[in-house]
Amino acid sequence: MYQVDAKVINQTEVIENHFILKIFAPEIVKKAIPGQFVMLSAWSQRDPLLRRPFTFNRIFCKEGSFELLYKKVGKGTEIMSNLKTSDQVSLLGPLGNGIKFTQNMKRIAIVSRGIGVAPMLAIVDSAKEKGIEVYAYLSAATENLLLRKEEIKEKAKLIYITTDDASLGAGGKVTDFLAQTLIDTKMDAVYTCGSKRLKNHIESLKETYGFKAWVILEEHMACGIGACKGCICRAKKANNHQDRYLLVCKDGPVFPVDEVEV
Repeated sequence: MYQVDAKVINQTEVIENHFILKIFAPEIVKKAIPGQFVMLSAWSQRDPLLRRPFTFNRIFCKEGSFELLYKKVGKGTEIMSNLKTSDQVSLLGPLGNGIKFTQNMKRIAIVSRGIGVAPMLAIVDSAKEKGIEVYAYLSAATENLLLRKEEIKEKAKLIYITTDDASLGAGGKVTDFLAQTLIDTKMDAVYTCGSKRLKNHIESLKETYGFKAWVILEEHMACGIGACKGCICRAKKANNHQDRYLLVCKDGPVFPVDEVEV
């Protein structure tokens, strides 16, 4: 874990209120893996007081840079949305447990909803580098909210898309497509983010088909290192009272789908 001042390379508003921020931070990048996150501050004043957590959307090891995909929702992200090339940000990271592929993995699936796609492109990039096939299942309310779909499509073996208004792909549940795939295609692992419903459906499919599955949790947090205890989630399998709760920042943010309640 490093605390560094880093420079903005560029920032793009991909659709209204949704941004991709690229940052040069080689110290952090050399240790970063998919599923991890950074705590970021782009302000010197006391309001807002705390850093904000953001998952790695993309990691460029050779460049020493990474990208964050975020939605403008409050004062912190409002300030971030005005960052320009060469502006400075303060970072703490990489944080969390992240995702490591095992040598015997041949095929994985990613399943996301809306801004829950944020950690997925880093997973796809890493899997592709290791020769692992990726099946992508993306859902959103409308077509324009299917962020990063072109970059994922470029690297995935197959991509399935659903939108609530059927503006692109089919309507209905994107996990129904995953269920159809699993009938005759073995998945070594499935990763999901962005929806309680998706997590619960994947947990059910896991019981039927026996693949490993992880959920990447999103949570407000003040410190990112487990000190403030502000990002707890309930554990499903607790041996005692102390084990009933887990910290998203320290124990996660990547959890087996059947070990946490959301």
